[in-house]
Amino acid sequence: MDRNTILLLIGFLIGGITEITSYLLRKRAEERTQKRVSDAESRVEKEPEKAKPAWDLARVTLESYFNKNLAQVTAIFRLCIFVMFVGFVIIVWGISQAIRSPESTIVAVVSGSAGILTELIGATFLIIYRSTMEQAMKYTETLERINSVGMAMAILDTIPDSAQEGNLKNATKATVVKLLMQQANENSEVTVANQED
Repeated sequence: MDRNTILLLIGFLIGGITEITSYLLRKRAEERTQKRVSDAESRVEKEPEKAKPAWDLARVTLESYFNKNLAQVTAIFRLCIFVMFVGFVIIVWGISQAIRSPESTIVAVVSGSAGILTELIGATFLIIYRSTMEQAMKYTETLERINSVGMAMAILDTIPDSAQEGNLKNATKATVVKLLMQQANENSEVTVANQED
């Protein structure tokens, strides 16, 4: 084997080890997040009249979604970089073959065409990456609205039916519910305005 092939193999080996390590770390983080969700769900079941456990459950669930979304976006980005790197290597290999044997243009044309095609595929992945990021932002905004409404409902449920009007705690809860609902409505209007633009 020549020196370039050995360097290429070492590069692929390092990339593979990096991906495997990254996968294992993501898996461990996902397991920890799932445990946190389970713990939050059990706290909600134990204390249904309290708003804090419901709030924690909503926060942990939203955080879980963010982490999954980030992992997917990172995987798409890494795939883009890998494909574009492979395309670049194919182009460089084609150029080196054309320099080594100038009488054989077929190898240079085929490898150059293959490299350019691979680069176009990588660029397509980048376009998919961009649209995935835009979609993730829309999902995030939707989840934030759902989270706000859910928190408002959880707080509203803690106000007893026979609540007195002068009770400061119940009045504060009602104000918090009103603010959360206003925030969800404002975020919804901003999202609709952004989609119309």
